[in-house]
Amino acid sequence: MNAGLDMENKSDLDADITLFEEISSARMRFFDEIVDCRSPDSTVKVRELRQETVFVIAEFFWLLRVFEIDTPEKLRAFGETHNRNILELLNKKEDRIRLGVHAPRLREALFDSEDKLDRLEANCGNGAVQFSQSDFARFLVQYLSYECCRSTVKILTDAGFLNASKSPFRAILICSSGQLEDAFADHIRSFRRALDEKLGPAAIKKIM
Repeated sequence: MNAGLDMENKSDLDADITLFEEISSARMRFFDEIVDCRSPDSTVKVRELRQETVFVIAEFFWLLRVFEIDTPEKLRAFGETHNRNILELLNKKEDRIRLGVHAPRLREALFDSEDKLDRLEANCGNGAVQFSQSDFARFLVQYLSYECCRSTVKILTDAGFLNASKSPFRAILICSSGQLEDAFADHIRSFRRALDEKLGPAAIKKIM
């Protein structure tokens, strides 16, 4: 540590280190819970469940839960919002470069017809938020490639975190068993509580 740091800067650095430690610990706890909750008869390897892609998908399902996107009408509105966000990104080349996402890939992620939105809505029924694999990949286009999304979905299905069924349109539908959202909720809440305890609200606001 630089001996020339004044007390104010040292206080900031200590808070930064605490924040880093809590971020690392919270993510470790998340992946530990995922590994512990996998299906007992699953043959999925532990390293496959400790991938960043699993974290991204768990976060997505958690966001659906907390924003209560749980009906066909809400899912359609979510798809329409997704379209607006993608169209905005298509008009911002610098943002696309920063994200590392090419325009053709973004265009493929649009629900670019009423038929696609109708199917998105129709797939969500019986109280379950369900997606075809292609629709699911559309929503995650800024974070995962289609191939990476599909392979992670298979891992999570084999491990018991996602359920798969056939739609009337003969597509494979996936929905969460609820364990991914639970694990992510535990991750967020334990992280927030740890920060409150160790740093206090004022310090958290300062470093955030």
